[in-house]
Amino acid sequence: MRVKTFRGESMATVLSQVRQELGSEAVILGNQTVRENGHCLCEVMAALEQPEKPLVQPQKQAEPAPARKNANGPARQAATVAPSSPAPADWTREWDEIKGHMLALLRPRMDFGILAPRQRLALEYLEREGVDEASILALFRSIVDGGEDKVIPALSRMVRVKPLTAGQWPQTAHMFVGPSGVGKTTALLRQALAVRREESGRRVVVVNADGDRGKGRLLLRHYAELSGLTYAEADGPEDFRRILDGAASGDAVFIDTPGLRGEGAMAGWCREMGIAGRTDLCAHLVLSPLYAPAQTAHFWRIYACEPLASIIWTKLDEACNYGCLVNMAHAASLPISALAHGPELTHGMTPASGKAVWKLLFKHQLPGEYADAAAGA
Repeated sequence: MRVKTFRGESMATVLSQVRQELGSEAVILGNQTVRENGHCLCEVMAALEQPEKPLVQPQKQAEPAPARKNANGPARQAATVAPSSPAPADWTREWDEIKGHMLALLRPRMDFGILAPRQRLALEYLEREGVDEASILALFRSIVDGGEDKVIPALSRMVRVKPLTAGQWPQTAHMFVGPSGVGKTTALLRQALAVRREESGRRVVVVNADGDRGKGRLLLRHYAELSGLTYAEADGPEDFRRILDGAASGDAVFIDTPGLRGEGAMAGWCREMGIAGRTDLCAHLVLSPLYAPAQTAHFWRIYACEPLASIIWTKLDEACNYGCLVNMAHAASLPISALAHGPELTHGMTPASGKAVWKLLFKHQLPGEYADAAAGA
């Protein structure tokens, strides 16, 4: 990345210099007014995100190899192998490095001194909680641009909440996606039991779509039989079509999905199962704050898919900080729908609310540790 500072008598003059030298793709990192020899000048720091040289040098046309003499026939040309193109993951790492350099340049421009004392303390606290620089920068800009005297309004715009209730989620089928071991099956059973309690006359179906995990299948089937839930299995498009058609007739359907590997794997799985594009189905990404930031970002790239609509956070009682809730909300632009903790199936998951998220983030209070956990912010 190329970074350069330009000066001129006016902003228009400086921007013209930026365009002439760095081109139309230049990014403005900051600007200020400076004095030089008694004159006021406009100073702009600009950067070119793309490297000055291409990341992959074009290959020269390979000269044909000398022909080999063959005693049994005419001379044959030696075969040449074309170089392979870089993997998509390499480009992702390149872009992450560029963003890291840009944030390092922007950080000195964040003057916490212009904030009110309570705002400054709140942002410093969020940094200690593990909120990343990109999210802190977005919050800082939102506070300054909005001219607000509190942090919560800006934080609410970034960390949205949509409680996992029938009123907020009218879809008849809900799919729980995420890595193995995060608590997908438990979260699914908790939500299925909650619907059964609230709508006793409705048939609730739990679907195992993970044919590779025998233990998970037995666990789901066992709890379904104990709780009066209907158990079903889906191994392909025909099974999903039959089950989702049943949901359209009034069933509440909850689908347990396999843990996958590889970027874009869940989107491909949805196409393979014939459920891409269905409006009666939504997916919830189940994550835990115990994962490192790099792992959480990796899971997002794996499980991002068309029906994905919210995030469910599990194992909250095992975590020591909750900055990842802010980081993921900023990166994915998805609302939080539910908060889960503890081993109990019947009361271990709470529909998310603004108050519950703020108490968790700022006071480390779990849902259920205070009387108004379900109240909105």
